[in-house]
Amino acid sequence: MNEDYTDDITQATVAEFLRRLDRGRVALDAVIEPLSERQLTTPDPIALWSVKDHLAHLAVWANGMTALLKREPRYPAMGVDVATAQANEMDQLNDMFYRQHKDRPLGEVRAFFDQSHRDIRAAVAALDDADLQRTYSYFQPDEPGKDDGTPIVAYLVGNSFGHYEEHTPWINKTLERIG
Repeated sequence: MNEDYTDDITQATVAEFLRRLDRGRVALDAVIEPLSERQLTTPDPIALWSVKDHLAHLAVWANGMTALLKREPRYPAMGVDVATAQANEMDQLNDMFYRQHKDRPLGEVRAFFDQSHRDIRAAVAALDDADLQRTYSYFQPDEPGKDDGTPIVAYLVGNSFGHYEEHTPWINKTLERIG
């Protein structure tokens, strides 16, 4: 998740966010759609993740945001309980998510990724523009932790199209390394 992509969208409308989300998905699809099964499933010899693993990772984080927007527990939607999420740093969580999904068949991961995109899109579409400016605790009032006042749109970017943009160079590097 990278929230550095939010500077020009923190005041976005739902319609603008959805346009950016769709463009981000089209850009990522342009990278992954032409790939063979071997290219999608061969692990990077250095970073260890395959392209498939990146897609599962992106889906997990998008699912967390979808649950958050629906005011459902975020971390269980990602595959961990709240206590585990709070006891671990992001890299440790990402490793847990990797281990949960690395042995899943490619078709399952593709379907998981596609569904996560549809779900986050539908959850955002159900919001009004003002909701994008609400904070994390508005959507997750019972989750312990501090709310720094950041609008939820920043988290949404970091867990959707901004996250796609963050992973695209890593995916390209994996493809370069596996040949």
